[in-house]
Amino acid sequence: ATVSDLTQTRGTVGTSLTSVDLAGLTRIELAFAVLLAAGAGGLVLALGLAERRRTFAIATVLGARTRQLRGMVLTEALLLAAGGLAGGAVIGWALSEMLVKVLTGVFDPPPAALAVPGVYLTLTGLAALIAVLAAALNGVRSARRPAVEELRDL
Repeated sequence: ATVSDLTQTRGTVGTSLTSVDLAGLTRIELAFAVLLAAGAGGLVLALGLAERRRTFAIATVLGARTRQLRGMVLTEALLLAAGGLAGGAVIGWALSEMLVKVLTGVFDPPPAALAVPGVYLTLTGLAALIAVLAAALNGVRSARRPAVEELRDL
């Protein structure tokens, strides 16, 4: 057994904590976040549209044209995507600011500003938009189904 002073032990622990390479773990986490954003956005819209199948059928019986139904679906998709991306940006920024404040004592020197990964953020936003668009187009396709047939299924 060896005895060392507190200053030497603190230096050893501090150096080993900040010298870990997290590149592989970061790539896995970022890929998961892209899949989660796309899956959540598309699933929320698809489930919301599936829930309103009866509403679309009744609107068709009352005289709504395919163009009007498509407008309803695409407007909902636009609002969902805009709200989700804006909310995600605000929450991500706040979480990043909080993490930098909390971890300032761990890193020497602390970061001067937040790093913004533009390519990753663009990829995540595009994946979410594509998933929402795919769900919206599927909703438009199912809204074109004959109203009598749809109401009979419900």
